[in-house]
Amino acid sequence: MAINDIYQTSPQSQSPGNPNEIPSPTGNGAYVLLGLGDTVVSNDSVTAPMWSSNNPTLNIFYTSSTQVSSNVQEYYTTIFQTASTEVTAEIQFDIAYGDQVGSGSQFLNSLVTGSTPTRTNYGQYRNLVLGNEDASFVFGGVTSSYWYAMPIERARYKQTILPGTWTLKLQGYNDVLSTTVQTNVTIVGTALSGASSSPHTVAVGDYTVKYADGTLAPVDPTVPAAIAPFGVKKVAITVVHTATSITSVAFAASSNNFQPGMIITIAATKLGSGSSEVSFRILKEYMAGTEVVTLTDDSKLTTTTQFSDAGRIYQIISGSAGVLGGEVKNTNGYTGTSGSYGYMLPDINTLILNGEALDSSMRNGGINFGTSRSFDSKGLNALSMVDTLNRGGQFTINSKEDLSSDYIFCRAKNSEYNYSANPSFISSSTGAVVFPSFVENPTTYITTVGLYNISQELLAVAKLSRPLEKNFTKELLVRVKLDF
Repeated sequence: MAINDIYQTSPQSQSPGNPNEIPSPTGNGAYVLLGLGDTVVSNDSVTAPMWSSNNPTLNIFYTSSTQVSSNVQEYYTTIFQTASTEVTAEIQFDIAYGDQVGSGSQFLNSLVTGSTPTRTNYGQYRNLVLGNEDASFVFGGVTSSYWYAMPIERARYKQTILPGTWTLKLQGYNDVLSTTVQTNVTIVGTALSGASSSPHTVAVGDYTVKYADGTLAPVDPTVPAAIAPFGVKKVAITVVHTATSITSVAFAASSNNFQPGMIITIAATKLGSGSSEVSFRILKEYMAGTEVVTLTDDSKLTTTTQFSDAGRIYQIISGSAGVLGGEVKNTNGYTGTSGSYGYMLPDINTLILNGEALDSSMRNGGINFGTSRSFDSKGLNALSMVDTLNRGGQFTINSKEDLSSDYIFCRAKNSEYNYSANPSFISSSTGAVVFPSFVENPTTYITTVGLYNISQELLAVAKLSRPLEKNFTKELLVRVKLDF
C-alpha cells in the first residue's frame, strides 16, 4: 500500500460521491489525495508478563498426571500454572530432555539400539537451532551432548522473550555425601551373587567411582579445591546385603566431590568370599545438603549478538534479570569447566539448559543435578527438572512485541465537507436543501473516515468516538492509527 495511493473520504462530504467512482488524483470531490507529509510510520516495543493472568513469576510448577503416565512423557513434560484439572489451568511451557546418544529413555525398537525419544529430541532441536545434523551444541566454548529444552507455549507471548529481564532459580544438591544410612540402593548391571556375612565394611581401596557415563572419576584427594578436575574423597562404606541385593549403604564420614548418578563398583569377594563384583548408583537422596543457582542471559554483557538458524542466540549465565551474579565461577558467568549454562533463543522463545553444567559439582558452578544417562530405561529426567524448578521456586520472564504503526493525518479544511447528501440535508425528491439556513450556513457532522487506494478499493475504515461538527468556520484534523 503505497502512500501516494491512499485517499481520505467522509460520507458527509460537499459532494455525495459515488462508491464506484475512481478517486480524483487532484483531490476534488469526496476524495482527497494524501501527500508524504500526511503519513508517519512509528515503531514501538510493548512488553508484558509472560505467564497466564499477566503473572510475571511462576513459583509452583504443576504437571498433568495423565501425561506423566503416558508414553508422551518420554518426549516432553508439560507445565501448568495450577493443577491441570482446574478450569483455569493453561499450558505455560514444556520440558524436553535431549541426548545425542539416546540415553535416559527406552528404545523405540529393541532391534534398533540407540533409537530413543531423547535422541529424537536432540535431532529435532539440532536441526531447528543449528541447521546441520552433524553439528554439536557448544555452550560457551564447551561441547555438550545432552541438554534440557524449555519451549514456552505460544499463547503465553506476543512475539519474543524480552532478553535481559528473566530469572530462573534452580535448586539441586551439594557434593557432600551424607553419613545417614541409605536404604534405597539401585544396583547397576549384574545382580550381586555369592555374598555372605552381612554387613561388610568396604575399604577405600576396594571400590572405584565412575561418572554416570562410565568414565573413571579422579580420586586423588590432594588436588586443591581451586583446581579441576576435583578428586573424589573416598571413605569406607558399610554395606548391608542379602545374597543377591544390597539392602543399605552408609558412608563412614562426609565425602566430597560426589555427584548424583555416579557409580560405585565394589570389587569381587569384598562382600564375602566368593561374592561377585557389584555396582550401585549414587542417588540424589544421598547428598547431605542442597545447592542453588540463579540463571539469566548475557544480552546486557555482550556487545555482539550471535545468530543461529533459530535467530538470535544468547548464552545463559549465572545471574538475575540480565545482571551477572551468584556464585560466579568465571568473569563471564560461565561454569568452571562446562562452559555456559545453555542458550537463550528469544526468537523461538526457548531456553536450552546445558546438562553437563547442571550436573557439575557446586565447586564448578553446578547443582549436582544428576541426569540419568542409563540406556534402554526411563530416566525421567524431565520430571527431575520439574522437582528442581519447584525447589527453586522462581521463573520470572517477560515477553516483547514490536508494533509498527501508520499514523495518517486526514484534514478537512474550512471550505470542505460542509454539505451532505444525507436525506436530512438534501431532499431526495427535489434535490433542494431542506433547510434554507443550510444554504449560507451549512453544518455537517463527520463520523467516519475511509481510506482508499487508487483502484477505489476501501482499505480501512476509522470510526470516530463521537460525531465532529463541521462548517465554514471550522477545520478538522483526524489522526488515524493503523497497527500491524
